[in-house]
Amino acid sequence: MKIKERIIWGLDVGTWKTCLVAVRLHRDGKLEILASGFANSSGLAKGVIVDPAEVVDSIRQAAEEAKSASRITPNRAIVGITGAHVKSHSFHGSVPIQGKHGEITEKDMENAILAASIPLFPDQDIIHILPQEFCVNGYKGIKNPVGLTGSQLEVNLHVISCNSALCQSLINAVNKARIEVKRVVLQAIASGEAVLTPAEKELGVAVIDIGGGTTDIAVFVKDSVSFVSVIPVGGAHFTGDLVKALHTSKEEAERIKIEHGNVLTDEINPDEMVTFQGLGLRDQVPATRKKICEILHDRGAELLEFVRDDILHSGLRENLIAGAVLTGGGSMMEGMIELAESILDMPVRRGVPIGIEGLSKELAHPVYASVIGLILLDARKGTLADFQNKPPAKRSLIDIILSFLEH
Repeated sequence: MKIKERIIWGLDVGTWKTCLVAVRLHRDGKLEILASGFANSSGLAKGVIVDPAEVVDSIRQAAEEAKSASRITPNRAIVGITGAHVKSHSFHGSVPIQGKHGEITEKDMENAILAASIPLFPDQDIIHILPQEFCVNGYKGIKNPVGLTGSQLEVNLHVISCNSALCQSLINAVNKARIEVKRVVLQAIASGEAVLTPAEKELGVAVIDIGGGTTDIAVFVKDSVSFVSVIPVGGAHFTGDLVKALHTSKEEAERIKIEHGNVLTDEINPDEMVTFQGLGLRDQVPATRKKICEILHDRGAELLEFVRDDILHSGLRENLIAGAVLTGGGSMMEGMIELAESILDMPVRRGVPIGIEGLSKELAHPVYASVIGLILLDARKGTLADFQNKPPAKRSLIDIILSFLEH
């Protein structure tokens, strides 16, 4: 398939920051960063919009900054979504092969997918239908069965849905900022596209994206998404714990976390002191760094135990040969990688965005894994199958499934 040169916009509306990035996809497949725009945001909580006007304003600010840098107006974007309302489901479909002489056709594939009887969940929109494998006469692990012969075709699907109203609220906010939503993509899948290597996705790996309000998990096995989960705990909760324990402002707590935080407490000098501004008109207040780090350790350990439990619940723990990759802003806290290795009992590395040459130092950072992944998913058509309730006009279900198989 010949690649047409085009501009791709990715939009990540986060708990603390909104990020909009544009790249040019050249005819040779290379990606060139054109612009980026950032804005502070406080309109989301745990991935859910709680202040629509604030969200719209942050998107507009990010768009204006990107436009000023590139003289290109953002008009259509891939948008990330997260939140505890995201659900993960598995389905199985099986049909007799109708092709001449038992040869499998695209129509047979479509029939198998439709036979999975994917239900319309109450108050839920389907945002992804991800074929994991096809089976022909009991032979498993087939990515594209077209052209094979047999009598029975089966398919295993992974379906991801989200709350209809919450998804529409996000789309409305983007539209009010004068940007059309090209498609909505689960942030965990986008982050995986940005930080994982092909070998990791094939062997089995969990990507864990610790954002401001949520922690997103996606498990890849044999190059397919096999499980996703969203935990409504993120970096903001670490900061909130410090606010409560130290009786200081959110801004001071965030500074303390970044400058002095460490989730490993054994090597912290118990006599080391940290001073910070108290609430209101109070003077500088002292606290031991060890106390601060113990607070952060407790929250980090609890979060990683939630992650461990979700992975165990998926039934795929033994498939994670490549271990886990930690990304997002929360992965940057000192000691998080080591703590994750201890609690998850597997190798863990930190994930930074890859796949786009010439990323600025600012964008080549775990915080921006999701927005870079959104762009990569759109540029690499077929990296993951992606079916939505409202697919683009003139694009059939089988076209979408085949785009996945082209990868």
